[in-house]
Amino acid sequence: MDAIVTLIFILLLNTYVIKVACVKYKVHSESYLWVLFGVHALLSVVYLLMALSTASDSIAYYNDSGRESNWFSLWGTSTTFIEFLAWPFSYLLNLSYISAMMIFSWFGYLGVMFFYIAAKENAILPAVWQKYSGVELIFLLPNLHYWSSSLGKGSVILLGLALLTFGLSRFNRRYLVLAFGAFLVFMVRPHILFTVIISVMLSLLISGSTLKSYVKWLVFAVAAVVFFFISDDVAKFTEVENFNVLDSEVLANRAAELGKSTSGVNLQNYGLLMKMFTFWFRPLFIDGQGFMGIVVSFENLVYLFMFVTLLRFGFTQWKHWNGWFKICFFIFLFASVALAQVTGNLGIAIRQKAQIMPFFFILYFKALSYKHSTTLFQRKKSMNWS
Repeated sequence: MDAIVTLIFILLLNTYVIKVACVKYKVHSESYLWVLFGVHALLSVVYLLMALSTASDSIAYYNDSGRESNWFSLWGTSTTFIEFLAWPFSYLLNLSYISAMMIFSWFGYLGVMFFYIAAKENAILPAVWQKYSGVELIFLLPNLHYWSSSLGKGSVILLGLALLTFGLSRFNRRYLVLAFGAFLVFMVRPHILFTVIISVMLSLLISGSTLKSYVKWLVFAVAAVVFFFISDDVAKFTEVENFNVLDSEVLANRAAELGKSTSGVNLQNYGLLMKMFTFWFRPLFIDGQGFMGIVVSFENLVYLFMFVTLLRFGFTQWKHWNGWFKICFFIFLFASVALAQVTGNLGIAIRQKAQIMPFFFILYFKALSYKHSTTLFQRKKSMNWS
């Protein structure tokens, strides 16, 4: 019974959120945001059915949080923080597992929506199908929705990264949103926030943006201070004295343990370049991953096509990218390297990369905008010659 009440409450709250988003931000339409919600809800049902038939982490999060009477005893980073977030629903309100899953799935949907809004307001693209541009169509790809639709780290960190990215897009007006997103990312995966800060600092150093000098140095100073305060947590995570996480023995051991699960391909046998290719674009059809692998293979083919477009039309215009797009690039690159080090096999890779692929989407949209501009220029040139 509580699941029905929870569903009604989510639908009412989502109606309000969508109406506010359409008024305040640049989105395609209310109907598209509901399509996005529908896709996410459908894949949430698929994930729920999978979780109920397997030993899902989401069940453990729900059960462990529901047994703890002291909420703040669950305060901490990583797994503990997910249990901390689940406690009000599992213990205080005594909601069912299905209700808790719906709530965290909605968190994941909000993450997808804020990534979409950030991309939409920074990439102007023409409609390609039913008045939808590439931005609308790409955000309907299933892997992103599937792995952010449950009670777990995937939904929370996606929301955190989305709010952080959304805040960085207009940081002078959205600094509170940016700070809250950074907090969520830190609490779930401190090393990912570490890569975000590195990306911001590096982008500010190399970017020829129109930001006033004092603003640029203020942002740099804030990033440096946060970097200092979280560095110890990252060092504890990697168990190293410096920040060359590629040489971390604990990460290597963690990857080896993850590689023992039966998902086909062990990534730890590869060099860095092959490991990155595998992390981003596999499984492909030749990897034999069953029905799920075939579905993911189709999406990975789309990723490969997007990557080629990015190489042809995006990176060739690197000097014209603004600071926000460069930050997205560095986040995607550094986070991919960091996550690939603890990815033991393709099964883990599929789940891990879902949280950072929105940055890849944003880079692809930037490349598409250059491709569209080039096409228009060539058409005008051809008409002038005729």
